[in-house]
Amino acid sequence: MSSKTITATTFNDFDQRKNDITGLRAPGLLAKWPVIGISMFIFGSLVFGALTYNLYVHGPLLAWDRAIANTLPAIGLQSSPFVKDIMVPGFYTGKEVVTVLTILFSLYFLYKRYWQELAMMAIGWIGSALLFNALSMLICRARPPTQIWIIVNIPGFPSGHAVSVVVFYGLMAYLLAPKIPSAVWKGVVVAAALLIIGFVGFSRIVTGGHYLTDILAGYAVGIAWSGVVYTLIENYFQKRRSRNVKKE
Repeated sequence: MSSKTITATTFNDFDQRKNDITGLRAPGLLAKWPVIGISMFIFGSLVFGALTYNLYVHGPLLAWDRAIANTLPAIGLQSSPFVKDIMVPGFYTGKEVVTVLTILFSLYFLYKRYWQELAMMAIGWIGSALLFNALSMLICRARPPTQIWIIVNIPGFPSGHAVSVVVFYGLMAYLLAPKIPSAVWKGVVVAAALLIIGFVGFSRIVTGGHYLTDILAGYAVGIAWSGVVYTLIENYFQKRRSRNVKKE
């Protein structure tokens, strides 16, 4: 290897380390401990399977679904307009806001040439949308008849909003938290992601857009999909970097 090649490699390594410190890079925890992603996939799949089985056999959770769907939207209608102003944005936070932020962050990753993070963002988002459409059309569960304010007529099991917020806000917490030196602010970032995820799900139940089990099934699908896709992407890019180092 010539001195010019060594120099170029050194500068490339320096730039990579600098980007790892200053840029919004994946921490590599899933590649280092794939058991985390595998556990997420197994857990999410089992929960989704149990909820789907409960739906088909008319299990006990359906009674909770009906009771909540009849109660919370009625309370919402009887509440002050402030409740509507709080609950309705949950619909857009889980759909339009996720779409806009996904596009913006994808453009950022494209500009910085962060191919791994771009793949995680794009595949995570597109895959979650495809999963929701495929599963909801296959299961074809009607939404509650008590919808208020925002009316949606397509099948609602699992909740597409629930899937998308877990996949997107979970990824953002995964990317941001390791970059924050303070343990307190790490906790704030994780708590904020969990609060947004919970708020979107709760708002969709209050407005009658989904049954409780729709939301739980969406969370389960989001966890399973995030675990498998982000782990596979990190492992792929880690092996790719290792091969490039060996070639040099």
